[in-house]
Amino acid sequence: MNKIIVAADSFKGSLSSRQIAALIERQTRAVCPQFCVEPIVISDGGEGLVDAGVDAGYFSPVYQESCDPYGRPIRAVWGIHQQEALIELAQCSGLQLCEQRNPSRASTLGTGLQIRQALQQGCRTIWIGLGGSGTHDGGCGIAAALGAVFLTKNGSSLIPRGANLQDIHAIDLSGLDPRLKQTRLICLCDVNNPAVGPQGAAAVFARQKGADDRMIQQLEQNTLHLGQLIEKLTHQPLINEPGTGAAGACGLALQGLLQARVSPGLPQLLRWNQLDQRLKDACLVVTGEGKIDSQSLAGKVPMGILRAARPHHVPVVALCGILDIDREQMRQMGFADAFSINPPHLSPVEMMEQAPQRLQQAWHDWFSRHYRQFLERC
Repeated sequence: MNKIIVAADSFKGSLSSRQIAALIERQTRAVCPQFCVEPIVISDGGEGLVDAGVDAGYFSPVYQESCDPYGRPIRAVWGIHQQEALIELAQCSGLQLCEQRNPSRASTLGTGLQIRQALQQGCRTIWIGLGGSGTHDGGCGIAAALGAVFLTKNGSSLIPRGANLQDIHAIDLSGLDPRLKQTRLICLCDVNNPAVGPQGAAAVFARQKGADDRMIQQLEQNTLHLGQLIEKLTHQPLINEPGTGAAGACGLALQGLLQARVSPGLPQLLRWNQLDQRLKDACLVVTGEGKIDSQSLAGKVPMGILRAARPHHVPVVALCGILDIDREQMRQMGFADAFSINPPHLSPVEMMEQAPQRLQQAWHDWFSRHYRQFLERC
């Protein structure tokens, strides 16, 4: 079989992982119908993770009522497989749900309600994708939905949000859902940022969620307060731990209060897709993302796909909207080739608007020049 696997991350703002695979399939068949294209929907742990898990054939979708970052009722989806659940933070706490972006007012409560729904359906392993959030509450909304009570100095309770974390004086865990003791919570996260500091949650991520300089400073101070409180309560060093800054510092509550552990997201998604098995009869893998730069080589989707394909000796080609690294260096890293779908003079707006046409043309041109060597390989 002349099989090509397409496993590319989305080009943010222009093309989804699924769309990229469909466009490549169309042009592959136009050049040489002898090839078949097998898509793998990729998610970085943010919006689309449940879709990717369902597309892999591992999870089935569950639609239930929850709430958005501002407490408004919404209908959201999570995935189930026997006693496993797949939940993405973006479903109920995502930036795309925040018309007026304000992370100081947003809460992860809705995500906690989804976790509670999974517990009610008997799930005892719950995967939580940390990505794409519009929140900055340290994950306390999740903990509150599961029974944690956050108390002020006068003993009244509050629903934590970014703006009122400094009002938390004590945390009562006596009412936590008892089913959590028999449940593994695993955060899928490819972010190494700590909760606070120059590379922390507020400094790096809050501005894209709508925060200005003053709010960033407030969120930083409030996150530090929360982190110190949780560290004192749990006797765990969390504030400066890599990954605790993901999703508005969700790692503070998830790891500190709910005993969740952190695991890289992409390898797990590839296991659900049985990529190792599918690589055995593949002659080429196509991967990519919107921009390939030095961060990509530090562990994003293209490098993850390359590592998975290497033991099977299947060549990997990377395509992108912007190639911000030397093409020869990409080859030295192990890629068969790498290229941008765009000429250098295009503006960002033009890149996004023209992405479908540019992708098809670029792939058609590249594949027309190289497909014979992959026919020979297969």
